[in-house]
Amino acid sequence: MPNITCKHFGVCGGCSLLNLSYEEQVAKKRAKLQEILKDFWTEEIPVTVTDEPKNFRNKVELGFCHQVKWRDDYDKKDPANKTRPLEFEQTLGFKLKGRWDRAVDIEECALFNEKLVPLLAALRAWAKQENLEYYDQRKHTGVLRHLMLREGKNTGEEIVVLFVTDDFNEKTFVAAVESVLPNANIMAAVNNGLADTAAPESLRVLKGKDHIFEKIILTDESGKTVREVVFKLSPQSFFQTNTKTAQKMYSRVRGIVKKIAPKRIYDLYGGAGSFSLSCADLCEKSVCVESVAPAIYNGIENAKLNGVSNVQFFCAKVEDFVKEQPIERKDALIILDPPRGGMHPRAAKAVAESGVENVLYISCNPVTLANDLKILTQHYEILHVEAFDFFPHSDHIETFVQLKLK
Repeated sequence: MPNITCKHFGVCGGCSLLNLSYEEQVAKKRAKLQEILKDFWTEEIPVTVTDEPKNFRNKVELGFCHQVKWRDDYDKKDPANKTRPLEFEQTLGFKLKGRWDRAVDIEECALFNEKLVPLLAALRAWAKQENLEYYDQRKHTGVLRHLMLREGKNTGEEIVVLFVTDDFNEKTFVAAVESVLPNANIMAAVNNGLADTAAPESLRVLKGKDHIFEKIILTDESGKTVREVVFKLSPQSFFQTNTKTAQKMYSRVRGIVKKIAPKRIYDLYGGAGSFSLSCADLCEKSVCVESVAPAIYNGIENAKLNGVSNVQFFCAKVEDFVKEQPIERKDALIILDPPRGGMHPRAAKAVAESGVENVLYISCNPVTLANDLKILTQHYEILHVEAFDFFPHSDHIETFVQLKLK
């Protein structure tokens, strides 16, 4: 596989491993994972890679930054910057590595699709023509703040959202986007909050609709499609950012669930119910527990969209749910997919003592996975560990652990 390069590597915070070949990246992450889990698993951990590690992301968020221009010639002569005349620049891109208040003016990118760079160029030209100021993180001034792009890798649908603090010429903005993405849905969002996140106070449609559809294509071990699940995604919906590799993981989990054949699935930290919907035809009932209310609403909507009626959604913290509604152990299976912080100790203890025969743990953070395994392995043995590289060019990796009651 040829090496992927980018002129911004080392400065841009978007990638951390682009100086290594993809094979070297995977080897490095596997070695680190083996080291973190060595107290629980000593066999080699297989890694399912991303087939196309370039342009794999289905969502990116970029920032408009009005910032002081960095001048190497002045900085060498005057490291303290005492006499340096201030020059300002407007940049549109990912954050500078290690900085919250500065962005890299992206001119190439290995993460999103190839239309990203021409779109950014069109929007820079549009902003200049309209004389619109980029947002200054320190002074909290400026109109243009964030840009979000999302696409359905299996559907081809696209949505572009511009985050602003004030009014702007919507007609010319739409025309600028259409010059690169003629079929995209286009939205505007108002964000006057001080936090540097693309969190809108209000959203409005400028063209098309306020969502896109994506689907997960689930396959069996031979590669034959056995189920397709459609997801309606708004700009803020949670969805794995690497569709093609994520559906390999969902397919793997589904295959194990089919062999175990439980009557009831507890989908804890279930988000919008991706695992529940992927396995709904394999059980009598799935109970999806998630504390983030919008994710629950998305899950209910997507269940209806797919004609699924046997998934029950609960908006609750897992540690509270397991206390109020003890897990029924007979013919049950537990799926765990906690956030980066891992499981709440009460939730981990409740699962460990549940008596449910089979537990499947999906982790986006090996360190907190190891902490949770200290509790779970008091009552469970590990049958299998594998990893899925959802995040090429970064240090992150997804881990899947299959556990069985001792």
